[in-house]
Amino acid sequence: MTQRKLWGWFESDRVRLGDRVRWQRRKFRVIAFAGLHVTLQPLPEPAALVEALYGEVAGSADFAVLDEAGDAVDRTKLPPLGRLLLVVGKEDRKRALMWHRHMKEVETGIRPGRRVPRAGYDPASTTMEQRLKHKAAELDELDISISWRTLDDKRRRWKQADENPLVLIVDGRKGRAPSPGGRTDPRLLEIMQEVTAVLARQSGGRIGRAFDLVEERVETRYAKELEDPQEAKRLRLPRSTFYKRMHELGLSAILLGTTRQRASQASKPKKPYTPSYALRPGQLMQIDTSPLRIKMLGDDADVVSAEMTILIDVATRSVVALMIVPFVTGEGRPGQRIGGRATRAFDLVLLLAQAYAPMPTLPGWDPLTAASASALPFTKLREADPRFAEAAAARPVIHPRTIIVDQGSPYLSQHFEDVCNFLGITLLYARKEEPDDKPIVERFFSSFADSFSQHVAGWTGRSHAVRGRGIERQPLWTINEVQHMAHEWVALDYQQLPHDGLKHPELPGLTLSPNEMYAALVPGAGYRPRPLSPADNRQLLLPAWVTVSDKGFDIENRTYQNEAGELRLMAGLHSGLAGPGKGGRWEARFNPYRPDVAWLYDHRGPGRWIKADFIHRRLLTDVHWTVDHWDEATAVVLADGGRKEHQAAIALAVKERRRRTRTAPPRHTRTGPWIPFQGPELDVDEPVANPYAGIGEIDLDSITPYESLPIPARPTAAPAGAVSTPSDRDGLAALFADTAPDDDLNEAPDHPAFDLGLPGSTETVEGEM
Repeated sequence: MTQRKLWGWFESDRVRLGDRVRWQRRKFRVIAFAGLHVTLQPLPEPAALVEALYGEVAGSADFAVLDEAGDAVDRTKLPPLGRLLLVVGKEDRKRALMWHRHMKEVETGIRPGRRVPRAGYDPASTTMEQRLKHKAAELDELDISISWRTLDDKRRRWKQADENPLVLIVDGRKGRAPSPGGRTDPRLLEIMQEVTAVLARQSGGRIGRAFDLVEERVETRYAKELEDPQEAKRLRLPRSTFYKRMHELGLSAILLGTTRQRASQASKPKKPYTPSYALRPGQLMQIDTSPLRIKMLGDDADVVSAEMTILIDVATRSVVALMIVPFVTGEGRPGQRIGGRATRAFDLVLLLAQAYAPMPTLPGWDPLTAASASALPFTKLREADPRFAEAAAARPVIHPRTIIVDQGSPYLSQHFEDVCNFLGITLLYARKEEPDDKPIVERFFSSFADSFSQHVAGWTGRSHAVRGRGIERQPLWTINEVQHMAHEWVALDYQQLPHDGLKHPELPGLTLSPNEMYAALVPGAGYRPRPLSPADNRQLLLPAWVTVSDKGFDIENRTYQNEAGELRLMAGLHSGLAGPGKGGRWEARFNPYRPDVAWLYDHRGPGRWIKADFIHRRLLTDVHWTVDHWDEATAVVLADGGRKEHQAAIALAVKERRRRTRTAPPRHTRTGPWIPFQGPELDVDEPVANPYAGIGEIDLDSITPYESLPIPARPTAAPAGAVSTPSDRDGLAALFADTAPDDDLNEAPDHPAFDLGLPGSTETVEGEM
């Protein structure tokens, strides 16, 4: 900050309303300012008002501001100290006056407010250098570290500015900003942080309690160091200095806050925080779950709430994956609720799977949702990845490398972490209750509510205070329908509209849409497809460690068996796997949204997956069911006196409950089947080989008929008692096959049983005739 900037407030206030001015050899009074113009009233005779440009008036050679006596006033001179300090804030004013008193004492030897000089400042017995050194030592005692030479530079600038105290609060040195901890020992600052973190999780208290705990920890941890007087001076602070450091570090604000504020502050990691910044697609992503605030129809046509999870790319702002899941609180005590459901770890896994394959367009979508009609480099993407067909949606495929997640229970699950490790994804955990760590995905939820949610039937508003009446009684959409509409909105609206936060890397003034930003960045980063094979998708399924018996293996009270009998060869065998939760059991995987099939991994040899079917699968062939339906049916069977082992009864209960949903009068008129929420389907089955693959089109004219076989002649009847040969028997069989329908029924049939030449065969027939 220069001296001109310090006095700029006075230069800009050179002319004020009501001032008398001289311009063009006449006197005027300033009565109004309007933009660049000023309105002047001629003095002393009444005349018409004059309106002119302020620059022309103030830049005139004879222009001057006049006092009451008519003399010119120079307002560019430094005003008195009292008026000068009005231009700065309260804290700067206090600092400026403090330094002004110190400079006065060094310069004159007498501190303002005193009549005689203090010891070490008498100009008659000390030099300027001695007074500066004495002042530097005095400031050092006040915890203000400054050398006497730097202090002399301040004094010189202060004198050159006509003792302007504002120059004393301007640090002309270039370098690092002073640390909030001052010269306090870092070991002591670390203990202060530890004590504050402990007290933040307890009931509120005063800072004096923190002072006592810090001293206790110092004496316990650094008992040997305290024997040295110099070390003891560093590790022990006066109470006043301790309070000052607590205030500078923000620790006192933590202790005096509410319980929730203290817990939030205590969970923060050490500074500096890393902002969300990425230069290429997939380098950094953010994921979060939020209530959708739209009432929908659940699995049993009941009105339910829902929540949405979003995976968004930081570099391109592209929505890589989206998933809507029903939210039901359930019944019972907390931790033991029955029938409750929300976003789970497997839902997050299904969300990650969306990021590795193009999103197909669905029937009824707008043609502009196709990738071929968008700003995506569709031709090059299709050359690199054949899965980009004409029916691919205008949403890029971006493989995540690092994802910022919050500390919700689904994100902290072992299954989600294992899947991220399998896919090569690094997880960064945000601070608790700190949405600023995921600002992009948090802002998306607001945009989604403005552009999509409020236009959908069942919109409940942003809070209960603004919720309309009768939301549950109006026609509502199912969860699957809302999810399909949300995917269409992403491909049609969000991905193709300009985003204020996206600027072209080479043309900074050009605002881009997420698809355009992806097209601009993907040439530098490249696109390498990574399709997930059926074996990869089985690794994404929910794990279970099972024991194999002659009946198969059990997962959540459901028995699975392999029709080919492969599991019977493994019955009673030890897997050889040790570790927590294993204990010789075998690894199995299943989809909780399609639990009719499970997979068991045989790690012996090259390793293979064995497909096993639910033993009562045939009872549920025409029913869409999930583990939630199985749990509900289990509760019904147990309430009727059954047991968990009665799997057939539970399967029939599932079928009955699902049948009622299909056949009961619908709550609203519908044209299609009622399909419950089952999430995106993972391709876990190996593709069946086509035996006719590679065979070209057959020319029917080139086909020659196969040569006909000769038909044997009809033999004559064998005489009675003759023994037939094998050739005769064949002829008799052909004769019997060609028997005409109008043969005489009284005659013996031409059947080999009557002409085998066996003793008594002819007599038997004749006796019956």
